[in-house]
Amino acid sequence: MTSPWLLALAGAAVGYLLGRRTSNRRPPSIGAPPETATPHLLPDPALEWLRRASGAFGVWAIETKGPGLGARTYQSLAPSWPATDAEIDLIEQRLGAAAQREGEGAERLDAGLLLSAAAGGAVAGVLLPADASTSLQAAVRADLMALLDGVGRRPVLHDLAQVQEGLAIETVESVGMRLAYQVERIAGAEAYVAAAEPAGVRVIGVSGLADRRALGQLLPAEATLARVASGAERETTSADPLRGPGADRRRHPPAQVAPLLRHEEAIGAVAWRVPNGGAVLPDAIREVSEALRAAALRLEVALRLAAETAKAIKDPLTGLLNRRGLSERMGLVGPERGALISLDFDKFKLLNDTLGHAAGDAALLHLGRILQEQVRGVDAAARVGGEEFLLWLPGTSLEEGVRVAERIRVRLATTPWDWQGRVWPLSASFGVAGWPETTRSRENLAAQADAALYAAKRGGRDRVVAWRTGLNDVSE
Repeated sequence: MTSPWLLALAGAAVGYLLGRRTSNRRPPSIGAPPETATPHLLPDPALEWLRRASGAFGVWAIETKGPGLGARTYQSLAPSWPATDAEIDLIEQRLGAAAQREGEGAERLDAGLLLSAAAGGAVAGVLLPADASTSLQAAVRADLMALLDGVGRRPVLHDLAQVQEGLAIETVESVGMRLAYQVERIAGAEAYVAAAEPAGVRVIGVSGLADRRALGQLLPAEATLARVASGAERETTSADPLRGPGADRRRHPPAQVAPLLRHEEAIGAVAWRVPNGGAVLPDAIREVSEALRAAALRLEVALRLAAETAKAIKDPLTGLLNRRGLSERMGLVGPERGALISLDFDKFKLLNDTLGHAAGDAALLHLGRILQEQVRGVDAAARVGGEEFLLWLPGTSLEEGVRVAERIRVRLATTPWDWQGRVWPLSASFGVAGWPETTRSRENLAAQADAALYAAKRGGRDRVVAWRTGLNDVSE
């Protein structure tokens, strides 16, 4: 068993309009009617193929982020494996934790050996017998990475499929992915598409031959692709277009880096190159240029729509979600569990009165950046009041939510912050509620997390408190 079949599978999936299906606890019977007429390969039946090829008890794939999809879990379980729901839940919890760390991992459980791989908003896992050989483990690890690559692309490809079927408006990501694969088809090249956004230049599309880990990343300002996308540099070539000069010393054929222009202004760029320095015929170059011109018009429309949407659901100061945006994210279909963290600056009025409101805004921005750095892509951070923030962690237990809150609390308290040369210590109090641990309804989480937050304030501030019965009693 080797990984090339899964790599080919990931590439082949691009040619299909991928359907979406959530697996049940047990695999459906052979011949069960499909939920959609749309043909698809990922994540089903790829999971079943990998399970059979490796002799595994089970294979899982979890999308932890993706445009419009929310978190989703897929699985293929051996019919002969006598697993309980509690054992399956434990494995999914372990995989959820692996998604936060990223990279590869191995863990021995009572049920067997769990191998996992996580990157870029997706995690895949295989449960092997405890006595699995070293060679089998190595082969499964290679297949996991290939499966992870395909699953990681699926959410954006799903949006692209919806656009092609006329079921959705084209998004920035679907424009980028369509163009990247179009360039690959025309020239046989790996391709990266980037768009200039208010936060910086972001990679919005990668082709099948390209490194999927770049998708969604903000590029360094000195990267050639970023400079061309922002209009700081004209069409050029670069051995390492996604990073700064000299950042990658491996020997690469130079990539062509061309801007996406609207009204003579750059709104994005494409970097593409043929592996091993292969030649590209003049007709192919002209066809790529035409594809770029057509995509620039669609990208302009998608960027404008994204900006209008952001105004409705995002806080203008921090760029985090507002209350409406958070409500929409919490309403997405996803795992039947989650944790909500309520946090509030300690003594924020004193900071404002002493240093001024401009300093207060800077402190809010500082906390917003910490929240964005410390959470997964599937998580939702929101500013819902003056110095009040909420953090939704789908698929997370109450215990894990407390750990995340403590990590953020320590990061805020230990990161130096000053205003115009004057050092000011920052701290915050945190309240955590969990669904279903503390409530049977997500609608109750906010009130419980707020009650726990107030208990943290009464308890001395700069601490994390988990909700428990009685915290909403003001006499406590």
